[in-house]
Amino acid sequence: MEEQRLTDELIEQNLTRAFELIEKIRKQYRKGVLTEIMCLQELHSIFCDAFWKTLSDHRLKLHLTGMNYPLFAEEFEEYKNHNDAGNPNHLPWLYDITACGSREAAKNDQKQIFRLMEMFCIPADYFEPIPENIPVPDIVGIHQYRIAGVYGTHFHCVDDGGLLSDGDPVGKTFVLMNDLGLKAVLTIKEDRRQENRDGMDFDEIVYSGDQGLIVRKGEFLAEGYVEGYTAKERTNNPEILIRLENGGTKVCWLAYWADTSDSKSVREYPMWQEYYCWCEKRQEKLELSLLKQIY
Repeated sequence: MEEQRLTDELIEQNLTRAFELIEKIRKQYRKGVLTEIMCLQELHSIFCDAFWKTLSDHRLKLHLTGMNYPLFAEEFEEYKNHNDAGNPNHLPWLYDITACGSREAAKNDQKQIFRLMEMFCIPADYFEPIPENIPVPDIVGIHQYRIAGVYGTHFHCVDDGGLLSDGDPVGKTFVLMNDLGLKAVLTIKEDRRQENRDGMDFDEIVYSGDQGLIVRKGEFLAEGYVEGYTAKERTNNPEILIRLENGGTKVCWLAYWADTSDSKSVREYPMWQEYYCWCEKRQEKLELSLLKQIY
């Protein structure tokens, strides 16, 4: 039996609270107290709270792909036209996430998502997935400190430069390459493959094993840089963790410290420019939709 997460009462309360705040913003804007940019900041926060936080708090995840997005857009139009016949070609796009896995969310939950979209004037194409031909930086945020943060990337390694076949790699520099042709130039500080790796590393990864939750240090600790993710000249902590998969036969994960110079390098890296341009256009769609609330 489907378990409904988003009840009519819950969504009504969220919308009432959101639009009370929006009305205050509208009045302040008309009085000249708030600029348009200030309004956008406030409206964006309200939307994120009413939409994304509601999904997260109730264990729902929106997952749109090139396959299911066209049907999602069709179903949103059917919803706005009060057509409840249902799409015979429906593919799941909203998932109920539980500790045991995930399943398609209840149909009423899907309708509540459409209700939120309609009320905030958000078009379906705001959720259109990025085209597969556009390279996307794979950056996983882990922990943010005062002047730097810890991040990771799934480094789909196609050439480890001889690292894994070297019996004594400490002190040597290796050039690794991933499936996008990006290089990681790494000097090995520690080879932990034959050591007890129990303990937490700075990427804070926790594994689920037969004996419960466990932590393992990365197989290697290195220093260096990763093209597309860090600056070549590291101004902060240059340490990089290397983790392996497939029984220790393939590099799969690099974790690193990043400061403002690293962030600047990522934003300016040529391979990501089409992606950032696409994101800016997507953000413009959201801003235009949210501004309708105050005009």
